[in-house]
Amino acid sequence: MKIIMLCSGQGNQKALAHKIHERVPLHAIALCDGKQTTRPKPGHLSKRIHDLVRVILTGGLFRRAWFGMLDHYERLYPAFPIPPHLQCNDVNANEIVALIEAEKPDLVVVSGTGLLRPRLIDAICRKGKVMNLHTGISPYVKGSPNCTNWCLALREFDMIGNTVMWLDAGIDSGNLIATERTPITGEETFNELHIKVMEHGHELYVDAICLHAAAKPLPSVPQGSLPNGRLFLSKHWKLRHMLRAIFNFYVHFRKSNKHFQTKREMELITITDRP
Repeated sequence: MKIIMLCSGQGNQKALAHKIHERVPLHAIALCDGKQTTRPKPGHLSKRIHDLVRVILTGGLFRRAWFGMLDHYERLYPAFPIPPHLQCNDVNANEIVALIEAEKPDLVVVSGTGLLRPRLIDAICRKGKVMNLHTGISPYVKGSPNCTNWCLALREFDMIGNTVMWLDAGIDSGNLIATERTPITGEETFNELHIKVMEHGHELYVDAICLHAAAKPLPSVPQGSLPNGRLFLSKHWKLRHMLRAIFNFYVHFRKSNKHFQTKREMELITITDRP
């Protein structure tokens, strides 16, 4: 099976590429590192003060967790398992579409890029399929900037987990292949929690890829068939949510194991024949 990976160049993507390549060879890797081209407007003085307080009080913890996770993987996987075929700022760039049209992959695996537009999705689906990993349990918690942090802010620790889906043009909205809670104990540090979620996501994603490569049938459950879907956006992530996430983590997540023993009833999609 010919598999192409579209991803960013960050350490967690290098780790994922290695884990896939060890079990089913990658044909090519294309790096898609989007860059901000315009500076945000400064806004009013009150907003700038609010943003400064947010960075001072809470930004450090979330940044340390994210970049600590990236550094963890960078130390373990300093390079991709095969040299990247090309690098673009935009996953929808003409070079990416040309690569897909020339190579005609059976499967494209996507991780850590921007949204794929219909033109690229259509080019992939003429011959193969496209799969995506979301570090959150869709449709219950999807979007950005980080669904694990949203679960902490909402005090919904049983929603911490991962989703593998067939990708479409929406935000984490494709048909579901698998959803799983990340196994956690409540004893994790903030950094350890984010690494554990990423490790679990990699495991679920690689298993789904390998089953598809072995021609095993995989689920394709429309997210609209499940209740209580929620989409969070980066613009919704305010100072109050950061403060709640920190409070809930140190007061409830770290000091009580009750929520790990009683899980709410929600529909989780499983894949069979996992190694």
